[in-house]
Amino acid sequence: MRGVPLKAIQELMGHATIEMTERYAHLSPEVRASAVQQLELPVPQIQAAPARSAEGAH
Repeated sequence: MRGVPLKAIQELMGHATIEMTERYAHLSPEVRASAVQQLELPVPQIQAAPARSAEGAH
């Protein structure tokens, strides 16, 4: 799969359903290990945008 979205592979292979594509999509041990490492990383904190007042609205 090499980072290609399953939907793209589905269309390229001519599969009628995503389930058919998933049947043939197998992750290599390296890809699985990489996914686990990414899931173990801390989640970045997202800062909320400051609330806008009605005074500056157009």
